[in-house]
Amino acid sequence: MMKIYMMTDMEGASGVTQEAQTFVEQDRYPEGRLALTRDVNAAVTGARQAGAEEILVCDGHGVHSAYNFIYEQLVSGARYVLGAPWDSYEARLDASFDAMFGIAMHAMVGTVDGVLDHTMSSRTQVSVHLNDVLVGEIGICAAIAGHFDVPVTLITGDEAACREVQELLGPAVVVAPVKEGLRRYSAICLAPEEARALITQRAAEAVEAARRGDVDPWKLPSPTTLRVQYLRPDIAEGWRRRVGDGIEMPDACTVLITRDTAYEAIQVYCGYA
Repeated sequence: MMKIYMMTDMEGASGVTQEAQTFVEQDRYPEGRLALTRDVNAAVTGARQAGAEEILVCDGHGVHSAYNFIYEQLVSGARYVLGAPWDSYEARLDASFDAMFGIAMHAMVGTVDGVLDHTMSSRTQVSVHLNDVLVGEIGICAAIAGHFDVPVTLITGDEAACREVQELLGPAVVVAPVKEGLRRYSAICLAPEEARALITQRAAEAVEAARRGDVDPWKLPSPTTLRVQYLRPDIAEGWRRRVGDGIEMPDACTVLITRDTAYEAIQVYCGYA
């Protein structure tokens, strides 16, 4: 049985280029919700067409308590994780899945042509490394999936996000670039119908890639150290109470989290351990 786990965000959704489309308190947030929901539907449709029999989709955008999908518009053929906090980061992902898809993903912080580029928080964080590899949220997701021997076989989002995943995991990762970033708040976007058709097509291809074993899971050596640099000392202040037992602060803005596995380090970083 082919099982697919879909992790989602919102900044990489088709047609989304503005923070006003991604924050719940903004008047354009409904546009972002609709775009994300339709991208998810396109991915589920493609995966089902290629023979995926079980699909779990996690609403991974942090605002609105991770409840950004428009529930009444979601297509049949998948189950959906709605609301946060979860039981762990990437809720209910385990080794029973054959592949992970990243839907509506964005590039890491500091990417010049990345639409709404950031890593976890555009307001507080400068960079994240896993064992000296600079990563964004795509890399963080890939490391968690790799812990369970699950490969990432699809990324949808802007061209910068698609480039990022192939540079990290190799060219066999299937990508669906729905927009070309010009700067942080501007992009050349495919028309809605064309964007969703591309996602559906590439989702089907990504199921086949998983079936063939085209992409290896991203597995980091043990132990793994996650290094996060915060923008200001006050933002990192809470970590001072946890220094020791594998947590270090070499300076006022940098936190090192060392655990046996990347999965454990990321769970600490994300607040689930």
